[in-house]
Amino acid sequence: MAAESVLDRLYHRVIEPGLCAACGACVGRCPYLMKFKGKTVKLDSCTREHGRCYAYCPMASFDTEAVSSEVFRVPYDGGGLGNFLEVVASRSASPEIVSSAQGGGTVTSLMIMALEEGLIDAAVMTRQDDEDDLPKGVVARTREEIAACAGSKFAGSHSLDAFKEAFDGGFNRIGIVALPCQVRSLRKMALYDIKQENLKEHISLIIGLFCNWSLSARELSTFLAERTAGRAVKKFDIPPPPANVFTLETDQGIQSIPLEDLRPIIQDACKHCTDMTSEFADVSVGMYEGRAGWNTLIVRTQTGNSLVEMALEKGVLRSEPFPESNLEHLRRAAKNKKERAVDSAAGANP
Repeated sequence: MAAESVLDRLYHRVIEPGLCAACGACVGRCPYLMKFKGKTVKLDSCTREHGRCYAYCPMASFDTEAVSSEVFRVPYDGGGLGNFLEVVASRSASPEIVSSAQGGGTVTSLMIMALEEGLIDAAVMTRQDDEDDLPKGVVARTREEIAACAGSKFAGSHSLDAFKEAFDGGFNRIGIVALPCQVRSLRKMALYDIKQENLKEHISLIIGLFCNWSLSARELSTFLAERTAGRAVKKFDIPPPPANVFTLETDQGIQSIPLEDLRPIIQDACKHCTDMTSEFADVSVGMYEGRAGWNTLIVRTQTGNSLVEMALEKGVLRSEPFPESNLEHLRRAAKNKKERAVDSAAGANP
């Protein structure tokens, strides 16, 4: 009996059961996979027994200890937030950036500074596609292109296919803004490097985002068309508790939708994900609950620490101590996500 091909293994264990996170790691590296309206689609069969599509998939497997040893040089911290050096409150010092940002503009400011200081020569980010209004990965090469990607998209975007575009385009130092699943894929690329492409050296900076779940881009597009009567959405947001709503900004004002209405279009992969705070990024950034216009900034690696220190020294960022009570609340929320993911996995495999 012929051995199962690597693509069949990925299809049967990840894509077919609906566990694809739409991270984009495989679609740019396999001729038999493509993205189509927010989904990962298998085009044909493959005979390879080993390949990058499965090796780099964050939902296929993930060795926390191996990656932690490689990234942090210490064992994995299972306390809820993963390994980190410091947690602070942060905010961009640029009023212009803050005005267009989802929270405090920390991600945009750090990426712009990294580019302008020569720490990276291109940034892989996510932007709404003007043609089909679905989020997509882009290679940003200027301050303006990075700024155009500001704001949360709340949907799977396959944006890591833009990492291959940047890599193939000859960029040597690439910065990536990534969701937790995408961070894990990038770390797997650097650790395993199946084709010996020196990926570790090209992945110069990873800014991870906090994420509880992402929506299916295809279903979200249909959902929004029905709820907004086809009006273009300028910005999405989820206000802090107890609001429990998803807000849409259109040319006719703000529209609020109960979060419960969105649950049917949450990606199934997100229910199996244990990582809320992008535990393996260089820095992780999320909303500062209870304080509008500020971010929670987790500094994890020496690369991340150097980046943040430079941003503070140059006046790019403002920072303040992060209250212990908020830190404990964040840790508890991260643990709850881990527990829900374990329960989901147990339910799927009785």
